[in-house]
Amino acid sequence: MRNRYYAKLAFENIKKNAKIYIPYIITSVLTAAMLYIIRSLATNPDYAKLPRGSHALPIIMNFGSYVTMIFAFIFLFYTNSFIVKRRRKEFGLLNILGMEKRHIAKMLFIETVYIVLITLVCGLGIGILLDKLMFLSLTRLIGERVVLGFHISFDSLIITTVFILVTFFLIYLNMLNQIHLAKPVELLSGSNAGEREPKTKIIMTLLGFALISVGYYLSITVNAYFGTDSFLLKMFIAVICVMIGTYFLFMAVSITILKLLKRNKSYYYRTGHFTAVSGLLYRMKRNAVGLASVCILSTMVLVMISSTTSLYIGIEDVIEKQHASDVRISGINIEKGDAVTAYLSDKINGLRIDRLTSAHLFFHGDWTAPQTFTKNDYSYDPQTDDYHLTNNIENAFTASIYTAGAHRELPNTGFDLADDECVIYTNRSGFKPDTITMLGKIFRVVRCEYEEGGQEYSTGSYDMILGSRDITLEMLNAYNNTNFRPNYGRETINLYYADANREQQETQCTELLDTYLHDHPDRGFYYSTKIETKDETLSVYGGLFFLGIFLGTLFLMETILIIYYKQITEGYEDQKRFEIMQNVGMSLSEVVKSIRSQILIVFFLPLITAGIHIAFAFPLINRMLKMLDLDNTRLFVMCVLCSFGAFTLLYSLIYSFTAKTYYKIVRKG
Repeated sequence: MRNRYYAKLAFENIKKNAKIYIPYIITSVLTAAMLYIIRSLATNPDYAKLPRGSHALPIIMNFGSYVTMIFAFIFLFYTNSFIVKRRRKEFGLLNILGMEKRHIAKMLFIETVYIVLITLVCGLGIGILLDKLMFLSLTRLIGERVVLGFHISFDSLIITTVFILVTFFLIYLNMLNQIHLAKPVELLSGSNAGEREPKTKIIMTLLGFALISVGYYLSITVNAYFGTDSFLLKMFIAVICVMIGTYFLFMAVSITILKLLKRNKSYYYRTGHFTAVSGLLYRMKRNAVGLASVCILSTMVLVMISSTTSLYIGIEDVIEKQHASDVRISGINIEKGDAVTAYLSDKINGLRIDRLTSAHLFFHGDWTAPQTFTKNDYSYDPQTDDYHLTNNIENAFTASIYTAGAHRELPNTGFDLADDECVIYTNRSGFKPDTITMLGKIFRVVRCEYEEGGQEYSTGSYDMILGSRDITLEMLNAYNNTNFRPNYGRETINLYYADANREQQETQCTELLDTYLHDHPDRGFYYSTKIETKDETLSVYGGLFFLGIFLGTLFLMETILIIYYKQITEGYEDQKRFEIMQNVGMSLSEVVKSIRSQILIVFFLPLITAGIHIAFAFPLINRMLKMLDLDNTRLFVMCVLCSFGAFTLLYSLIYSFTAKTYYKIVRKG
């Protein structure tokens, strides 16, 4: 056969199967456009024109581009499987009529070329046209001015083109593999082939419940762990357990429930229930995978949108926690801090200064009777300004003492403590004392928390929160009067402007600090301003919010297409069954009733399960937001509820559309 005939045949095949190809092509085009946009945003040269965000935003967008490529690859493969399944009968018929499999392969290759050309031309065109709009939207989110200019990212063009070519080539090879391995008779009956009634899978059911329970348990108890590395590991384990458990439960528990319904004679032997339960039961293995995929994608959309929206809306709360003062001077020695505060107070009128002290002390023995080290026990390294243990001292440990509020990285440090009270964070899980005796002074422990991942010593490491700077200095001075004096006293100095002259004091204070650092390079401190912190945080969280909307849109698009193809595929499968039911006396209204019953189960079970996942994942996500300094649980609750409400509304619209499509297909039978 001539190549012109193959080209015409391929075009006619796409046209004839427009109902399944048009959504697939549209999705491919949008995927290519989104990939180009996110890659272009990662390499946009206009970031250099922004006074802020030029470092954080490209990193965030670059991460988003990799996530987009991974999910787009999986998504295009998965949706193509629906198309292949629907066309198996067509391939079998062509094979029986004399077209060899190599001819079918050639026809499919030309079809793939058509789709790739449309995807690249339209996708890259849309991406180039919307690229600037997306960049302007991003800069608007972070409160920046409009940056004029237009550019085409050739790097993004190449990456997107290569990605599309490789993905569709692998999809083409996968189609050839399916056709080559199948016999003509199998192809001819493949789209209508039913499945045997699945067996009740007790082991899979128990394993599914176990995995889900582990994931939920880790999420609920995550607040008991304070180490960042430990938290991320537990979050990863929880997510994997819930994802795998969801697939197992949909595949096993759904079968068990349907079989129980089938055994209930009074329920099963009703017209609508009979057809719905039987249809779902015989196709549940395939349905379960699709339903679980929809459930997981729905959960990802909800988590992505609600968390990034919370961060963006709660930006003021984050700034207040990160940088309550107008200027923060960090890492300065106590003795040098006296000179800096005197220097600033002398030159700036109305400047309020708050000094928070921390001290890192070394002991051995036990808290009941700690012993300090002598000079012979440590060696000093002038390059690192640090002390190292030279002798193998038994039961060595460190105690880091902080004024309440001076150590922001520890959770819940805003305590109102008396001079004889303290809060302890330690890596010793069994350490729960009522009092602590340190250098002859007794402190009542009002709270003691286990912090996993602390510095490992044979006895342990401790972070001790005290009520005031005076009591912290008293402990430090008492320790310095012993035989060993380490250079470990540090301060955080917070500066607050007078309301009447804030702008003037902002400029004056930063200029004075820059001059002081220039004249005293040995002082070894750094400072940050609230304005700079707000700009940097807004650029990061604005970028995360944009990425959340972007990826949420991608996941939502995947969800819609999977549901659409699922309903079309099942509609054609059920067409013959419902025709038989009508022939044996089932009325049209009963057919409609049965369809509605089945589609309601198929549609809203994943949504309900996603809602349960979100509810149990709430502590985990809330802890993650607190790690990002958003400690506003009420705001997060509102964002979750609004996101779920909006998603449910959109989900219902999808249900309305696909139910009509499903009904039309079945009615044609």
